[in-house]
Amino acid sequence: MNNLKKHKKSKTGFARLIENSHRTASKSNQRDIIKEKQALELINQGKFEEAEKIYRELISKGTKSHSVYNHLGIISGLKGNNIEKIQLLQKALELQPKDYRSLNNLGNALNIQGDYNKAIEVYRKALNLKPNYSQALVGLGNTYEAKGNRDSAIISYEKALKINPNYAEALNNLGAAIYQKGDIHIAIESYKKALKLKPNFPEALNNLGVALYEIGDLKIAIEVLKKALMLKPMYSEARFNLSRVELLIGDYKNGWNNYESRWKKINPTQLHSKKPDLPKWNGEILQPKEKLLIIGEQGLGDTIQFMRYVPFLRNQNIDVSFCAEETLHSLIKASNIDKNPLTPKEVNNISEGKWIELLSLPKYIGISTENPIVNNPYISVPKLLIRKWNDILAPEKKPIIGINWQGNPNTEKNELRGRSFPLESFSNIAKSKKFNFLSLQKGAGSEQLNNCSFINNFVNCQKTINDIWDFTENAAIIANCDLIITCDTSLAHLAGAIGAKVWLLLKDVPEWRWGIQNKTTFWYPSMRLFRQKETNNWNEVMDRLLLELKNSYKLIK
Repeated sequence: MNNLKKHKKSKTGFARLIENSHRTASKSNQRDIIKEKQALELINQGKFEEAEKIYRELISKGTKSHSVYNHLGIISGLKGNNIEKIQLLQKALELQPKDYRSLNNLGNALNIQGDYNKAIEVYRKALNLKPNYSQALVGLGNTYEAKGNRDSAIISYEKALKINPNYAEALNNLGAAIYQKGDIHIAIESYKKALKLKPNFPEALNNLGVALYEIGDLKIAIEVLKKALMLKPMYSEARFNLSRVELLIGDYKNGWNNYESRWKKINPTQLHSKKPDLPKWNGEILQPKEKLLIIGEQGLGDTIQFMRYVPFLRNQNIDVSFCAEETLHSLIKASNIDKNPLTPKEVNNISEGKWIELLSLPKYIGISTENPIVNNPYISVPKLLIRKWNDILAPEKKPIIGINWQGNPNTEKNELRGRSFPLESFSNIAKSKKFNFLSLQKGAGSEQLNNCSFINNFVNCQKTINDIWDFTENAAIIANCDLIITCDTSLAHLAGAIGAKVWLLLKDVPEWRWGIQNKTTFWYPSMRLFRQKETNNWNEVMDRLLLELKNSYKLIK
């Protein structure tokens, strides 16, 4: 599952970037000075193209005015030509090396370009010339944040705010950096301060909406995200974040529609192949045998959860082909999801029909709580593999509980933050010694087995299982467990899709697909949801699990 959103840093306005730079206008002839002033007036009116023509004309005549290059550079940046912006600003600084405004503008352009070390160097030059230059401090903070040096970013934003306490952009960016550290309530206060100074601030509203989502204040989150979109209708980040809240509360109609904005974000969702040179399918009626290419996206859990609709569409007499991660191909074939799933490279060979992203299917086939369409087990495990693991696990005389406790830490940011828990959280349950654990953990988190206090409670073949990464074989192992207990990872989807008994442990405000309050989910009827009652309190969840094991499954006496 992918990491869905990112808090946005605000950019300073064009007017601020060129503040008072006309005071150092060119010393060339009076006519050129008049033209420069005309261009500046056009900029103030928002007529950038007309101003650009004047600046380019002046450059063609060999102007020596650094402000011409500075302003044209900013216009180029607004048009998306960041490389030309850098070149023009560098020329401006050749003509006026001590212009701290041009240095700040260059720092902003280098930051966008990803040349963070050079950007930091340029911002520092600007600050050496003007130590109390709050804009350069904010730009420096943005660059530190982009480098992952969050503490330095926070220091830089705080310095800017000491100089200018009413700097709304600095408050917003400070909040975003604090949010990334996990101090959500402090971040919310920073966003609110920014909005008090600047009520119509779309970026701060978006960031506030995201933070409110994470603490479960969903009604207000929707209100502020909608306000951000009212102010900035094409703001894809805010629309995507709104979709997550809508889906979480069960508003699937609006949620699926707004979820399409995931492709228009600054950092769009990851597709598993290049976009094919085919028309997109937008839900219109397809002709019998018309070809439809479905391409997977995001994480393994997303593919497992939503590939259930591939056979459904094929049963509608549509000629479906499916591109998915190669690591899932054996599982896809065994389950008859697709007899010949495509690799990302093979997508390039498709030249007929239409195509669609996998997680766009629910929008067009109308998936909701009342209309799940496919919720029976749809992953099949080869009987030979089930028999194989039945034989291997036969010597175990106690019931077997398969466990999984850690997701990919690289994706556990923002709304996925806090979804995992330590292996030791199972220690009180293990004290009963009435059953054996079977670790289904792979990769990150599996090292916790080395120092596990109840390692003797695991099945005898655990070391063999640790080396098995194949999804089909792991599905066979799951099928031989009496119960699966897991955090929110791809393993939860795998176990649910084969119809295994699954207890899914969820943080207090989970990812959108699990809803906000029910104990069951229409995605997987064999799954039961155990939700945190208090943020980060997994011990209370484990106490309830122990009680349920005693009362419901009679695994403990």
